[in-house]
Formats: sequence, C-alpha cells, structure tokens
Amino acid sequence: MRLSFCMVPLLMVCAAASSQVVTQHATTDAAPPAPALPTHEPVDAPGTAASGIAWFVGDVPAAFAAAKQFNKPVFLYWGAKWCPPCQQLKSSVFSRSDFIAKTRQFVAVYLDGDEPGAQKWGETFKVSGYPTVVILRPDRREITRISGGVDLSSYADLLDAALGDVKPLREVLATLRRSPAALSVADCQRLAYYAWEVGDVSKAEEQALAGRLAQAASLCPGVTLAERARLTIVSAAFYPAPEVVTRVLDLLANPDLAPRIVDALEMLGDPFFAAVHARGEAVSAAFEQQWSATMDHVADDAHVIDADQLDAIAEKLTVVKEFSPRKVVPAPLAAAARARITSALAKHMDPYVRAGVVNAASQIYEELNDADANYAMLKGELATAHAPYYYMVDLGEIEEKRGNVPAALDWYSSAYRESQGIATRFQWGSTYLNALLRLAPQDRARIRVVGLDVLGELDGADRIQARTRLRLEALDKNLRTWGRSQHAAADILVLRTRMTHICSKLPSTDSGLGACRKFLA
Repeated sequence: MRLSFCMVPLLMVCAAASSQVVTQHATTDAAPPAPALPTHEPVDAPGTAASGIAWFVGDVPAAFAAAKQFNKPVFLYWGAKWCPPCQQLKSSVFSRSDFIAKTRQFVAVYLDGDEPGAQKWGETFKVSGYPTVVILRPDRREITRISGGVDLSSYADLLDAALGDVKPLREVLATLRRSPAALSVADCQRLAYYAWEVGDVSKAEEQALAGRLAQAASLCPGVTLAERARLTIVSAAFYPAPEVVTRVLDLLANPDLAPRIVDALEMLGDPFFAAVHARGEAVSAAFEQQWSATMDHVADDAHVIDADQLDAIAEKLTVVKEFSPRKVVPAPLAAAARARITSALAKHMDPYVRAGVVNAASQIYEELNDADANYAMLKGELATAHAPYYYMVDLGEIEEKRGNVPAALDWYSSAYRESQGIATRFQWGSTYLNALLRLAPQDRARIRVVGLDVLGELDGADRIQARTRLRLEALDKNLRTWGRSQHAAADILVLRTRMTHICSKLPSTDSGLGACRKFLA
C-alpha cells in the first residue's frame, strides 16, 4: 500500500504498489545497547502507547543532541492532525511490528505542523507537504526522505538503508552531477526511492536532473529491475525525453513489474501524457490499456487496503479520461467505480482509516465529474470526521464550480472558523480570503475584516516559514492584483499596516522576517 500527499485538501492521489529495497548497509543491531532515550507518546501523535513507537520527548535540538550522544540517525516525521494520508500512515504503518522495530534504531521525532516553531523546522529541513519522513544524521545533514507516496510495504526496508555510516544525500547528488557512472549500489537505491516530489528541486534544475537520472538508470551497478525502472520513471516525470519515454512505455508493458512501481508511475503528468499523445493513436491506445491493467491489478489485490484500491481506480480513470476523445469516462467504468465506492464506505472502519477512503473516493467522483455524489458524501462525513473543516473547503469548491457564490463563501468561512492549529488556521483563513478576492471582489469591507483576522494568525515568532510562507507569498500576489483592479489602495494600506505591526515584533533572527516585510510593500 501507499499514501497520498497533502499540500491542500484532496490533491491527486497515488495507487498501491509492492516493491522492495535491496540494501547492503550494515545496521546498528550488533552495537552495544545504548541507554534508553527519554520518550513519550504525544497527544494525537501518529503512534499510540499500544503501538510501541518511542517518540522523543523534548524539542528538535534536544533530539539531535540525543542522536549524537547515542550515535543514531534521526527519524523526523512531519504531519498534521487534519491530513487523511497522515492518519492512514498512522493506522497502517506506524502500528506495524516491523516498522516499530526499525524505529528503535533511530531517534524518532514527531513534528506536528501546527506546533509552535514547527514551520521553522519545516523551512530548515525543506519540507512542506504532509506526510513526509526525513532521515538525518546527528549533524543534521539529510540521508534521505520518504513521502506518503512511496509503497509503504517498503518502509522498514527503506529505514534499513538509512542505518549505519551513510554519507549525506548531498554527497550522493554531487556524485550524480559529476559522474553517474561512479554511483555505488547504495547510492542508486537511495536515488531510486528518494521522495523527489517533496525534494528541493527547482524548475530550472529539472531537465538536467532528468538526464542524469536516466544515465544512472543505465549505468547503476547491481540494482534490481524495479530500482532501475524507478530511476527511469522519475527522469521521465521531470523531463520526458523521447528515449526515456520509450523506456517507460516498455516498463509499463511488463505486467509483472508495473504493479510493483505504481507509486513511481504516478509521478508522471501532463508533459509525459502529451509525449505519448504525440506518438499517435496506436501508442496512446496501448499505453491506456497497459496503464488500466496495472491499476486494475492493484485495485483487485485483496492484500491492498480499501483506500489504496480506490486510489488505483482513480488513477485509472485519470488516464482513461486523458486519452478519451471526449475527455469523459465510459459509462460502464463509471458505474463500476461508483459501486466500489459504495462497497468501501459501507464497511465498518476506524475513523482514521475512513478518512483515507473518503479522500480516495472524492478523487474518483472528481474524475467522473460527479459533483452531486461528491458533495453528498463529503457533507455526510462532517458529523463524524476527525477534522470536518478539511471537507468544508472541498464543499466550498464544489459550490463555487456550480456558481453558488453565497454557499461557497459560507463553506470557506465555516472551514476557517472551525479550523484548529497555528499553521492550519492561516492555511484555511488564506483559502477563505482568496475566495473572497475571486468571488466577491467588490465587498471591500468584508475583505478588509477577514484580511485583518487572517493576518492576525501570523502574529508570533516562527510562524512565517515553510507552508505558511508559501501561502503568504501567494496571498500577497492576489491582494496586489485585487487592490489594483478594485482601486482599493486604502484597504491595502490597512492590511499592510497590520503586517508591519506583526513584523515589528519579530526578532532579527526570525527567518520569516523577509517574507513578512515584503508583504504588500
């Protein structure tokens, strides 16, 4: 199984896979037992006392100090209470005995994105999407990172690869840039399983990185076929060069291999699909057929949990629509997909597990353009959902697409009002404010009042980093455009004054100070 990845509610999800990492790294199993680390189970942390995960008690600097003292790497988990993929990770992986056993060899740190200072650490370690796991040396240099999109059956093996005296990822990337032929087996495995979708790769770097990864796929010694395939697919996702597209098509045509690398295949997007389209109807039809067969394999696998089965169905429908002349899903496929949703939701399940199922089902309804069914399902979940405000934003989006502006704004407003947590309140508040700028630009008084409230969520140290900084920068751009179009210089001045007051209280060492000062400057 595998998870999706939360930047905003209901992002595109990935499908299940089943792959293994072959690692030659020594573990610390033979080392003398270290003194017990201070641990606790934080409230709402992704483990429970019964699960046995030894989450470190104390702040992040103390965790790295303990890692140095006991010569252990740090397992840093970055998540949020409202994020369905995070809850799926909690219920499906963090309770597994093999995973728990591996984490004993790390200093395991749970960092909730809404905790004070959490966004600062997100900025430091360059993570913003939930869920993300970053493995770091005691000197804070990154070894690797794992996103929710990876095949979670491989988690324990991936942790094995991070144990021992492993060089920092930066050195692996330097070797990749300098000479892909010089990569070791371990280097190649780490590149194959690295969470590129949450890595620090700029648009300007993507084409060059794609070329190097394609070289690595050909030159890497001693890796498995699946690992070589993953490198090829990541290369195609960054830049679909013709020869790499051909290799990916060949990989997808292998019915034994393709289901094992689905999480990598789902990195492919519009540029790759366009490259396939350009090869003509015969190639496009074969690609669609093979993609569908791969997703059907996962969706019908009894060992795959319901959420991941639905994810696979959603991914199948995405490509079927993409390659359909009318960009619609055929009626028989649509009916079968709806039946699978009904069957999955009828089961009795843990609320955290259900969140993942609903998330996947919603994606299917979006692919089917069935807003009515999606709306009914999401609204029905509000009474029992762990974080109902998560669904309220999606209900607002549906009403917005329908043209029901008052209803849409009511949902966005309710989501902001009911949201909880430092970073989450700014996320949902900025979503509401951006909706007002789109849907009610003439309502200057309301925009001014909501804007002051939303900016007030940033009033405090270490709040304007990572996810929050990115959202603030987007809000800044939208407010400037609105101010010009509505001749709202007076309102912009009020908001700018509020932000100036917030900025004035930040210490000179606060890394969010620059973004703060630029806001509406």
